[in-house]
Amino acid sequence: MFSVVLLCPWFGRAQNVWKDVYRESAWEARDKWQRPAEIVGRLALRAGDKVADVGCHEGYFTLKLAAEVGDAGRVYAVDIDRDKLDKLKGHLSERNITNVIIVKGDEDDPKLPVGALDAVLIVDTYHEMDAHDEILRRIKASLKHGGRLVICEPVSEASRKLTRADQEKKHELGMAYAIADLEKAGFKITFKKDPFVDRTQEKGDEMWIIVAEKH
Repeated sequence: MFSVVLLCPWFGRAQNVWKDVYRESAWEARDKWQRPAEIVGRLALRAGDKVADVGCHEGYFTLKLAAEVGDAGRVYAVDIDRDKLDKLKGHLSERNITNVIIVKGDEDDPKLPVGALDAVLIVDTYHEMDAHDEILRRIKASLKHGGRLVICEPVSEASRKLTRADQEKKHELGMAYAIADLEKAGFKITFKKDPFVDRTQEKGDEMWIIVAEKH
């Protein structure tokens, strides 16, 4: 089962003493440290592309992806928390965004169309996925040949030498564990950087980034 910070799956558990960076009210501040343009840029999207935001929460990246692919493109916004998806639906309605498909995923299945996607994005959610091997298998099946998967995840300096299980209890994951998973799943790693995002003031950790390709 995956759960994210406060008592719900993927993006549902609370944020301890740290700031809740996922609500719409925090998005403007998040723009200053999340480096969203660089993350979206690593997806190498073009107008008309199809992309998935897996673990979309209330849609911080979903809205950015929708603008990137344009009216002819499609964004599959996936989460397993219905409340978060309902909030995303409201954000889309308020902004008259019509190129987003909301998907209620399962804990081992993001329910993406097979062979249809140009790219998939997972931000601050992969560490919550207990069924990560199955998730990666399904994501790979959803991607076109040459399709890209970008994962951006947190780990604090104090947790870097911990076991995977202990990191995940803290809602973190070291980059090496994700690389091993991706290579096992048959992805080709084309870019990696650790640290990538400094969010010590917001969450007490840093985030790394990996770009992987289906080949």
